[in-house]
Amino acid sequence: MIRSLSNSSTEARDFLKFVREDLKAHRVHLRFTNTRTVRMTKGQPLVQGFFAEPLVTRWGIIKIPMRNKRHSTILANLAHEYCHFLQWKSNDRDYNRHDGIGNSYVRIEEKTEASAIALLKEWNIPLNYRAVKRRSNAYLAHLRESEINN
Repeated sequence: MIRSLSNSSTEARDFLKFVREDLKAHRVHLRFTNTRTVRMTKGQPLVQGFFAEPLVTRWGIIKIPMRNKRHSTILANLAHEYCHFLQWKSNDRDYNRHDGIGNSYVRIEEKTEASAIALLKEWNIPLNYRAVKRRSNAYLAHLRESEINN
């Protein structure tokens, strides 16, 4: 268990345990890094976390950076990537259609952000949800702006 998150609320610890068990049951590793950002593969941009689907020949992964991050940010990032995992697991049509760019990507990220916040609330994790929502809105505004400029 990650030390800084294990000092969180009981609800956050229970959520983390549940996520780990669900991911493991579907051949997905959960990794936290002591970095500010992570990169899926060489040559791709740095991100605040990612989910890579499992393949026949390898386990999948959710990777979340932790350096200089508040617990609320780490938990929100984890919930976001876990929601991508749930979309993959349920064979979500929108998730399967997005290609990482364009309007379909913005739409799936909007859906994922809303689902992540709802998931954290469902688990009764004590967070400043106004701050979480502000960060979410800023992220989505950045995506929309990037799409307009491309």
